[in-house]
Order: sequence, then C-alpha cells, then structure tokens
Amino acid sequence: MTDMKRVLIYGGKTGWIGGLMAELVKKEGLELFLGEARIENRESVAKELDDVKPTHVLMAAGITGRPNIDWCEDNKPATIRTNVIGTLNVADLTNERGIHCTVYATGCIFKY
Repeated sequence: MTDMKRVLIYGGKTGWIGGLMAELVKKEGLELFLGEARIENRESVAKELDDVKPTHVLMAAGITGRPNIDWCEDNKPATIRTNVIGTLNVADLTNERGIHCTVYATGCIFKY
C-alpha cells in the first residue's frame, strides 16, 4: 500500500464529512488538495487526478438536498447523476490510475 502523502478530497470545500477529513489531513501535515472538478464530469475529474497526482483520494461529495432530503426525491436525475454516476466516476478513474480511494457515503433509501 502506498504511503499517504498527497490527499485529494472531493466534498471538502462545503461538505461536513469532507471538511472534517480536510482538518485531519492538515493536522497530519500531509499535502492537501480540495477537489475543484464536478464529480459527474468524468473528463474533468480525470484531468484533476492527472494534474494533482494524489496518492489518496477521499470521496465525500454528493447531493444531500437543500433545504432537506426531500429535494433529492423531487430531483432524482440530478441526485443520481452526482451521487451514483459521480461516485462511480471517481472510483473508476482512481482505480484506473492505481490511486487509493476511500468513499464516505451515507444516505437514505430511495425508490426509483
């Protein structure tokens, strides 16, 4: 397993879990990068991974719904695009590049 040195976090700018992860990474003195790419945009994520060259990716991005989770029920295509396809993009692209990826995911059960 590769030593954790350069960490790229998706969901670390505005997300609660990603923000906590960013604080821990900083505390450990590791190089920290907060993802700029929209995870549903595969090409953008691929470019960011190639530019940053992280040893580890912490994936905590996703739509939680605003003002509450009911938004996700009313906006299923946008929710699926980000929470399912976006997460799969990050997992697949890191796998292709041999980058360790940890996915932090929680949520509700939806009927589709």
